Amino acid sequence: MEFVKIDTTSAHGRGEEGAKFIKDYMEAHGIQAQLIKDASTNPYVYGEIDVRAKRTLLVYNHYDVQPAEPLEKWNTDPFNPVERDGRIFGRGVGDDKGSLMARLQAVVEMGKPPLNVKFIYEGEEEIGSPNMDAFLQRHKDLLKADYVLWEGAGRGSSGAPEIVLGVKGLLYVELLLKTEKDLHSMYAPVARNPAWELVRTLNSLKSEDGKIRIPGFYDDVRWLSEEDVKYLKGDLKSMERALGQNLTPDFQRRLVEEPTCNIAGLYSGYIGEGSKTIIPSIAFAKLDFRLVPDQDPERVLSSLQRFLEGKGVEIKVWGKVRPYRTSIKSEVAQGLIASAREVYGMDPEVLPNSYGTGPMESFARILGNNQIADGVGVEHPGSNIHSFNENIFVQDYLKAKEWMKAFLKHLASRSA
Repeated sequence: MEFVKIDTTSAHGRGEEGAKFIKDYMEAHGIQAQLIKDASTNPYVYGEIDVRAKRTLLVYNHYDVQPAEPLEKWNTDPFNPVERDGRIFGRGVGDDKGSLMARLQAVVEMGKPPLNVKFIYEGEEEIGSPNMDAFLQRHKDLLKADYVLWEGAGRGSSGAPEIVLGVKGLLYVELLLKTEKDLHSMYAPVARNPAWELVRTLNSLKSEDGKIRIPGFYDDVRWLSEEDVKYLKGDLKSMERALGQNLTPDFQRRLVEEPTCNIAGLYSGYIGEGSKTIIPSIAFAKLDFRLVPDQDPERVLSSLQRFLEGKGVEIKVWGKVRPYRTSIKSEVAQGLIASAREVYGMDPEVLPNSYGTGPMESFARILGNNQIADGVGVEHPGSNIHSFNENIFVQDYLKAKEWMKAFLKHLASRSA
C-alpha cells in the first residue's frame, strides 16, 4: 500500500522516489541492493541474494505505471490506495507493483531461498523500455542467470492461474498531417483539410473486416499450432464482463495470435465548447501495432513508410519492441506449471504469448537466456490495468506469494 502511494508515472518523468523506496525496502530486509541510472530517465533497481546455490533465478518487474488520467473516472484517488470488499484499488496495484512486492515479500519470508535470486526492476517499461538494450549490454555479467521470471501474470478469464511464455512486440508511431495555418471553413471547396486527409489515411490501414492492409504485414506471423491452442482456457462470459463488450468464442486465440493496428489517440481542430468554423491546420493520430512472433518492428515500420509514401504524412516513432516466445518444455515453464497445480489445485492456463508487450526478447537475445516465462502474478481479468479503478483481490496477492515460494522450490528440484 505504501509503494502504490508513490507516483511513478514514467510518461510524466516520475519514478526516482519509487526506485529508492524499493532499494530501501530490500536493504531493510537483508538484500544487497543498488540503483543504476545509466542513460535511463528512471534508475534501474538491482538486488541480489547469494546462497551459493548452483543455479540462479533473475526476477524482472517494472515499478513505473501508466498515467492515471482521466482522474474524474476514478472512484478513489489513484495514488491513495484503499481496500474495499476484498480488493485493493490504486494505480499500479495490478501492473506491476502488486506482483513486484508479492514476489519480493515471498523471498524475504523464505529467509534463505533454495536458489540464488537476483532482482532487476525497471522504471521505463510503460514507455517502451527505450534504454533496455543498452542497459543489458552494459550489465549482462551482473544479470547472468539460469532462469528469468517475467513481469507477473495472474488469473486468466477461466479463473485458472495464468502462465505466459512470451510477449507481443510493439511499434508505436504518430502520424501527422499539417498545413501552414487554420483557415475559415468557407475555403473548404479549395483548401486542404488535414483532418479529412488523416481520416482517409487511417481508413486505408484496415479493411472492413479488420484486416491490416499494409503490404507484407502478415508474412512473418508464426500462427499457433494445435498444440499451442489446446492449452488455452479462456472463459467467454468472464472476459465479456471484464471488457464490457460482446466477443466471439475464439476470442482468446485471437488475442494471443493476431497482430494489431490500434488507434490510441486522435486529435484535430477545435474541440472546445460551442462552435468554431475552421479548417484545422494540424491533425495527428497515435497508433500502436502489437506484433507477434516472428514479426520485426523495423520491417513493419519500413512497410508502413512505403505504404504512406506520397500522402504527406510525417511519421514519428515512439517505441519499438520485438516479440518473443519460450518453449513450454523449458525448465522454467515446467516449474511454473507444477507449482501452479500445487498452490491453486488446478491446471494452469498457458498462453504461448501475452496479449501485451515487454522487453522479454531483449533479455533472451542479449543475456543468451531462453529460460524465460511469466507467472506468479496478482492480476485478474477485471483488474482494469491501464484504466481507471485498477484493482486486485487481496486473496490473489496472498496466493501469488504462496506460488512464488512453491515455484522456487520446484525450480530448485529440477536444477539439482
